[in-house]
Amino acid sequence: MNAPSLPDATLAAYRAAIYRIHGEPPIDMMIGAKNAAVAALLAGHGVASAVFVTAFNPFGCELSAEENAARQQTLEAHIAQAGWMALSGEGMDPNNLWRAEPSLFVLGATELDADDFMLAFEQNAVVVVKSDGLAQLRVHPRYM
Repeated sequence: MNAPSLPDATLAAYRAAIYRIHGEPPIDMMIGAKNAAVAALLAGHGVASAVFVTAFNPFGCELSAEENAARQQTLEAHIAQAGWMALSGEGMDPNNLWRAEPSLFVLGATELDADDFMLAFEQNAVVVVKSDGLAQLRVHPRYM
């Protein structure tokens, strides 16, 4: 039996998205691109990796603003309870076909943590960044 896969259009949208970390100035990440500002941010916090994650729209299913806000609060509490520091951000569609999704850049989180986030918060994919500032799309374990 073959593992399910994400539609090509969904993967293309994730790869084209802008992943913005809020700050002064904001930092925009793109999948497959190294970002010196992100590398410096990680180094400045003394971590070797981070995960950019949202709890919005589980498995791409659009929820109401209230449902998404409640899910995001649960994600924030989960991250705080685990002792991580997270910076706010948002995933944005450069073509404005879908609304920006509030997200968190979880400092110190690893690929294994990324999988845990996707399993717990029903996300198709997250962005993992290592110390070199390279943003990489990591898909849900069910698609691997």
